[in-house]
Amino acid sequence: MERTLVALLATAAVAGAVARMAHGDGAQTLSVRSDIHIVYPPVTCPAGTPGLFECFDRSGDAIVPGLGAVQESYSYVLENAPAGCTAPSGADSVRLPPAGVRLTIKGKGEIEISTRGTGCLVRAGTLTASEPFTIRGGSGKYAGASGGGTVTTLSYGPPAWAGVDTWVGTLSVPGGQFDLTSPVINGAVNKKVRVAHRVKRVRVTYNVTALDDADGAVSANCSPRSGSAFAVGRTPVSCSASDSSGNSSKATFTVTVTRKR
Repeated sequence: MERTLVALLATAAVAGAVARMAHGDGAQTLSVRSDIHIVYPPVTCPAGTPGLFECFDRSGDAIVPGLGAVQESYSYVLENAPAGCTAPSGADSVRLPPAGVRLTIKGKGEIEISTRGTGCLVRAGTLTASEPFTIRGGSGKYAGASGGGTVTTLSYGPPAWAGVDTWVGTLSVPGGQFDLTSPVINGAVNKKVRVAHRVKRVRVTYNVTALDDADGAVSANCSPRSGSAFAVGRTPVSCSASDSSGNSSKATFTVTVTRKR
């Protein structure tokens, strides 16, 4: 069974904390907690798979600071009623076998991971499974990668066939560096506009930009957008910017429209 996380330029929900530590050999460690919301429709198992196994295609998206936008996609296999396992009435006993995992980071390389599988688990509607994983190398920027941690899979079952995968652990790369610096937003300053007495709305423009230390100039997105019609009064404007390594910044300012006396 192979599990694959493929980095894409897409947005998704993610909750996580990231830290960076340097080592004497020049390696840098990225500490990640990433919650990836997934779906996992059932699929036909490969020919020769024992009858007590169930197979699913499990996939989802997330932004992982220090890596970037990530899409998770892998074959998820359950062994039903494994030998030596029992479950309460109304529930099933299951087990996850060991697996090989590949993290493909777009334009940067791959990370090879192995999981140990689980012991006996109980499935009664939902299923929660935690497995240790070990990073055993990689390619590109991640050649010689090491580390490990725990992956916890939460599966809600039919009809949604959805859940959450939580990856908690560390990734070390010899001589590698992880970009953990968010873009700097410029130009998000309060603005005042005066209009004629009978005017109710006026179009207001502003110039908000963002600069990242690794990517250079990146897009700054504001809502309402520059050039929007603003009503008389105070209107908050929210701006955000992200870089290719999954770091983001936010800024707010106020546009105040008043009537001339």
